Amino acid sequence: MDKKYPNTLGSERTVEIAFIEEMILKYHRPNSIVLDVGGVPSDSMHFQPIYKTIQEQGIDYRVSDFRGGHYRGDFVSYDFKDEKFDLIIFLSSLEHFPQCTESDVVYREGEDRKGYEKALSILQKNGTVLLTVPFGMHRWQEYHQNYDWDGILNLTEGSSIVESFTYRLIDEEWVLSDPLTMDDIIYSDRAYGVGCFVLSKNEKN
Repeated sequence: MDKKYPNTLGSERTVEIAFIEEMILKYHRPNSIVLDVGGVPSDSMHFQPIYKTIQEQGIDYRVSDFRGGHYRGDFVSYDFKDEKFDLIIFLSSLEHFPQCTESDVVYREGEDRKGYEKALSILQKNGTVLLTVPFGMHRWQEYHQNYDWDGILNLTEGSSIVESFTYRLIDEEWVLSDPLTMDDIIYSDRAYGVGCFVLSKNEKN
């Protein structure tokens, strides 16, 4: 990942899409099955670099989303039967779980943690999770969570952070920053901080 990114997409997607594209290339294995949780995007044009990478690598790419995809429904309660996945992606989706997994406005305490636990349960033993979230002050905000470092550690219990990249938006440029210095950032009219994490499943899980 680069130290700086011009804010070309006008949001945290600038960093997130670059991260997912780069890490898919780095962590996918031959015959990998990739599951994108919440993978029905609001603007599919922004996601073209990811789709191009998936197509060029011949990756078996599947989507789980309450709005559609290969596994349509609530991810937390969905029955994947015996299916396992090599790589699971949460691109700015897990932070929404407390409120919109059922496409309503009911707040569900801890639903993001349940979503992560579900991911670990269907991840192959040597599998990888790619996670991006709004980052800064840890608090619930309407429609999504905002996480700090401790919040990420609590959310991702049962796995280990392999790589992490946290960026702050400064003068329309995303700048790589120390996560422990970002607790003043809140999501107001837009995201001003974003965290991107590569995680591996702990063996006991």
